[in-house]
Amino acid sequence: MVVPPLQHSMNGLQRRRYSGGGSSRMPISKVALITRMSTQNAGNEALSIELINFFKRELPNAEIRAMDRYPRFFEHLKIAHLQAGGGSLIQAFDALADRLLARFSPSPQPNLAPLADERLVRLDQTAKELTGRLRQIKRAIALRQNLARLGLIGRDEVARTFDTCRWSDLLVWNPAGEFHPTGNPDQTFRLLLILRIAQRLGKRTAIINHSIEISDPRLRELVKHVYCNADYVGVRDAQSVQEALKLGVEAGRIHESPDLVFLASIPDAIKIAPADAIPEGAIGISINGLEAMRGQDEWDDFFARIKTLGREFVYLSNAMNHDLELAHQFAARHGGIVIERQPTYRELRGFYGRMGVLVSSRLHASILALCEGTPVISIEPSVFKLTAIFEQMNYSIPTDNLAHAGWWKRLSTHVEQALLDRGTLSNVGAKALALQVQRIHGAYERLFYLARPRVSEAI
Repeated sequence: MVVPPLQHSMNGLQRRRYSGGGSSRMPISKVALITRMSTQNAGNEALSIELINFFKRELPNAEIRAMDRYPRFFEHLKIAHLQAGGGSLIQAFDALADRLLARFSPSPQPNLAPLADERLVRLDQTAKELTGRLRQIKRAIALRQNLARLGLIGRDEVARTFDTCRWSDLLVWNPAGEFHPTGNPDQTFRLLLILRIAQRLGKRTAIINHSIEISDPRLRELVKHVYCNADYVGVRDAQSVQEALKLGVEAGRIHESPDLVFLASIPDAIKIAPADAIPEGAIGISINGLEAMRGQDEWDDFFARIKTLGREFVYLSNAMNHDLELAHQFAARHGGIVIERQPTYRELRGFYGRMGVLVSSRLHASILALCEGTPVISIEPSVFKLTAIFEQMNYSIPTDNLAHAGWWKRLSTHVEQALLDRGTLSNVGAKALALQVQRIHGAYERLFYLARPRVSEAI
């Protein structure tokens, strides 16, 4: 679908809003969002809440519904099964979408996803990985997934997914961390399948708010297929734009927009005071526990150097379920306070606001700290995501990389300088945040245009 270019102003936040309604000849827009509604990651919580509220503000007359990823029935679907017969991956993918559409025909009374509301988003604050008893629970869940595959349970959930796809004018997928080197390609495949099902139904589709960090060649092929048939591909950074172009996506479909968690920086954003007391001016540590040791292990040297600054260490991230074990290891060797739970993203802001500086390899922890005027010293744990987004902001402290020897010296020097020049860095960060919000509104205006019902539907 080709949409005519929009004429819009980037002067502040003044822009045209597409209400999706307002006349007897223009029916209400029907928008379905796929995003994580239940999560252990406060960054994903932030993304889903900010996404829902953003769409509700910008499409005030639209009917917007929210779905939590894919139904349990999809758990048995794997990329490897597509090539079991040795044929074309894409042909098998499309054939699977068509078989599912035929199997799950429209319900007599449509079973739709609930109306989008931030109160539907649930954060598990226990910060626990799946070990021991939790693994037993996971096995029980696997049994339920098998029952769902056989159609013995979960039929309402499957019907809701297919009915909502059929109902929608526009299906929007927020990948929320699905694309990363340590991710499960089958989970991403299942979500791509829902997008492809909507496309086979003739619906408009959009993928938003992600960095394209894909190494699995089969997944790259499926992403290319779905993205080339999508109406809008929104990525978070310039490097992902290049990755999308390499995949063969038309340049006109690709839109670079900052991460939606930057919307948490708007003046009227809700904040919650932290329940745990931490020292004012502490050095915050928000390090990805899954990737901290993939590069040069210089952590002992780093902590020995910054300990001379006389500040308390506080270990806290937006993904404590993955980072808690590493935090305990660091605290045992170097001291400091470990927050033993996962605060909500609004409470995280309160924590980070009390810190003098945050050392972070977590994107959303970094953004939330910047929202509170706290300088961030970033270090890349993965491919390019963190680096690209700090470059997008033109942030004055460059992102280092765990794979680059000697990072501990550079990082510790940046920590010391940030503590000395906190006020100036806070002002620089505030200006960068305001520009990021402005960029978001400019990039998403095209998507809100797509949310309007087709002219033929209004006649």
